[in-house]
Amino acid sequence: MRHKKKEVFYYAGLEVPIDPMDKYRCLDAATLGALEKAKSRIALIMVFFTICFGIILGRLFYLTVVNYQSRQFIPSALQTEIPLIRHNIKDRNGIEIAMSVPTKDLSINPKRTKNPEEVAEQLVRIFPDLSRSDILRKIHAGGSFKYIKRNITPAEQNAVNWLGYYFLNLEDGEKRIYLQNNLFSHIIGTVNIDNQGTSGLEKTYDKELAEQDLYLSLDLSVQEMTRRTLEKGIEKYKAQGGLGLVMDVNTGEVLASVSLPDYNPNLPLENDPDKLFNKATLGSYEFGSVFKLFNTAMALESKDIQPWDVFDGEPIKIGRKLLEDYRGQNRPLTVAEILMHSSNVGSVRIALKAGYEKQREFLGRFGFYKQLPIRLPERATPQFPKAKKWADITSANVAFGYGISVSPLHLIAAVSALVNGGYYHVPTFIKDGNKGMPEYRVISQRTSDIMRHLMWSVINWDIKETNPIFPYAVGGKTGSANLLENGKYVKGTLRTTFVGVFPMNAPKYAVLVVLDNPRGIKETWNFNTAGWNAKPIGLEIITQIAPYLGVAPQEHWEQPAYIQRSIEASKAAKKR
Repeated sequence: MRHKKKEVFYYAGLEVPIDPMDKYRCLDAATLGALEKAKSRIALIMVFFTICFGIILGRLFYLTVVNYQSRQFIPSALQTEIPLIRHNIKDRNGIEIAMSVPTKDLSINPKRTKNPEEVAEQLVRIFPDLSRSDILRKIHAGGSFKYIKRNITPAEQNAVNWLGYYFLNLEDGEKRIYLQNNLFSHIIGTVNIDNQGTSGLEKTYDKELAEQDLYLSLDLSVQEMTRRTLEKGIEKYKAQGGLGLVMDVNTGEVLASVSLPDYNPNLPLENDPDKLFNKATLGSYEFGSVFKLFNTAMALESKDIQPWDVFDGEPIKIGRKLLEDYRGQNRPLTVAEILMHSSNVGSVRIALKAGYEKQREFLGRFGFYKQLPIRLPERATPQFPKAKKWADITSANVAFGYGISVSPLHLIAAVSALVNGGYYHVPTFIKDGNKGMPEYRVISQRTSDIMRHLMWSVINWDIKETNPIFPYAVGGKTGSANLLENGKYVKGTLRTTFVGVFPMNAPKYAVLVVLDNPRGIKETWNFNTAGWNAKPIGLEIITQIAPYLGVAPQEHWEQPAYIQRSIEASKAAKKR
């Protein structure tokens, strides 16, 4: 039985309710079905947009919150994906020394420029270092392109954009940045405004840097320790300048090369020849008594002397010239004592016994008569006596380091060959630069072994075993030579040198220190020779870099009997 719908009576003024479904009751089934599909599709679209909106919100959260710390300190100019033309220069451990960063170059189209006076005024406000007259000159010169300023900053870019001048253009460029400032300036060199190498390794490796990064043999930490110690030493001994080198004696790789004073390649170069001059590779100097090492090795190699031989220490006359020692011992000296006391007379007697022909030939083995074959534009040309003029008096002078000038890089490479078993390696500033290159022998293993013991005796005969340097078994030699001015030696002026190798029982590294005209101070009793200044600086460098380079203190190194006898004789003579 069907129930009848109850009728409702509405009084006057009452609102009659409307059933929202009433308007659909008159539609057919097909239309109602279409409406149901539309509702489903709308719901699906809403779900889709909800998901997309959720993804966008998630990405924004990641970029602004999660990844904020890693991006907040990166300048916007460095975040742009602009391909750079010049690659980076790194130290041997991959630490960046020189890199290129993207910049903008501002140019102007003079032909389309309106209101030149106003434009110049606005640009000078943005770039106070520019001249208003120079800007106007470029505009009035005509043409369609003139640079206003290269390598402008992001802030300057924004200021230019706000001007709204359509005839000003910003082009992609790049700028070379030297992250270590002065530290590698003389070796790395510089580039010009177009990022092309103009000096140093930047110049010689200009093409290679367009293709790949360049890894140097230099070690940032060793370089920094060498520079800091040398700088303090120059200040302490009131020297006019100096240099420091550290070399791997078994590969020829240079781990540190410092020349002071130096310059900051990030700043406009000063017109100061002394700051721009690389003493380590371009300087050519007489090194004084350091050359007694080569004179001794020459006579040992030719077997004209034995390490236990004794020579007269009294003054000797060569031609009209009387040669005598500075604070001479005036007694018979062994070969070891000649080096320990740096006897000019003893070294001359050794040279005369071997003969000047052998001396001249021997020094040539170490490349002392030609430029080093290194890829660096700043290379010294050695100065030496011609063969026809090489006689006894020449040989005598060369025996104690006068009459022949070479670069410090020449010297440290040659000393390395004396102690590494007798093999000469061409110096290199590139990591693995000598890998696969042939090495050639300049002295025998026997001579090299003897030289190691002799050089050890030079440093250790008056050093107590409690000295911090003693455990590293350092060997070496000092040298002092008067400075030349206008072809004449200036009395009272000196260039002092120290070369040290460690550890001498298994040589790994050589250190060279040279000071320009150091002064005597109260601490040195007003003496200014190398033993008082260059030597302590060199030993200090060794004490700093040895632990870093993994050289552990050595156990007692047993010395030959002739070394022990020489040390005892020298100590006894000193007491007298």
